[in-house]
Amino acid sequence: MKIYNKKSFVTALFLLALGTLNLVMDFVRHTFEIKGIVLIFALYFIGGGLIIRSLSLKFAKEDKLEQMDERNQLIELKAKSKSFRLTQAISFGLMLALLIMGKISGYHGLIHIAVGLAFAFSISMFTEIFTYMYYESKN
Repeated sequence: MKIYNKKSFVTALFLLALGTLNLVMDFVRHTFEIKGIVLIFALYFIGGGLIIRSLSLKFAKEDKLEQMDERNQLIELKAKSKSFRLTQAISFGLMLALLIMGKISGYHGLIHIAVGLAFAFSISMFTEIFTYMYYESKN
């Protein structure tokens, strides 16, 4: 058998490994719940489907065409851009809220968490600036 879509195959192996790990942990802990069983079946079902798609030449070609489609690339680009902006806004809002709560309550733990969020927010701002400069110099 030949693997035609390696990315899909690796993703499938990862999902199957997660399902197996979940099953083993349920055996070790003796905690079999409906949500765990549903999760295991879902991981195995999706992983098995991805393995079938990655080993079939026909499905691999379909996946490549779907991935190369300009409309799908535009949608993915817009989604990533919007999620990045939302993540920045949420981290900034949480940082402000934690700074205010820390100042009002006097609990320094909240301020420390806010400083960590400020650090993450500043990294995202710098990466945005540097990537903008990079792509501006390329065009």
